Amino acid sequence: METRKYELSFWLTSNLNESEAETVFNEIIKKIESLGGQIINTQIPQLKPLSYKIKKETNGYFGFIHFSSSENKLSDLEKETHLNDKILRFIIVRIRDSKQRPKPREIKHPFLFKSRQISHQEEATASPSQGEPTSVSREEMSLEELDEKLNEILKE
Repeated sequence: METRKYELSFWLTSNLNESEAETVFNEIIKKIESLGGQIINTQIPQLKPLSYKIKKETNGYFGFIHFSSSENKLSDLEKETHLNDKILRFIIVRIRDSKQRPKPREIKHPFLFKSRQISHQEEATASPSQGEPTSVSREEMSLEELDEKLNEILKE
């Protein structure tokens, strides 16, 4: 079966010290290698604040491992990782090669990306043609003038 590139990103519990976090990290690497995977790149877990609480924790050790493996071995790795109580969260995603990435499609729509500057004289005399948005000129005004305009609008 064809090997593909993957990334395993994970958060370890903050109850570990740095050496224990590295030990868990090395265990994950050994598990990947025992399943026939090859390590490409790694980031040793570093203590960082979490964006939100996970299992009542506000900090955790974040790390990732880039590796190549066959697709049928991922389920075993996922099971092993899921059973490890020192891992708060993890995700395994496939990394596409730059050659495989599809080209972004160009969006063609008549209303998008049309910018037309209209002078004050044109604005007074021109009637907008159908399908074409009009652009409004912006003038700088002081805070007092802005307050007066707002008061006028709110009184109506």
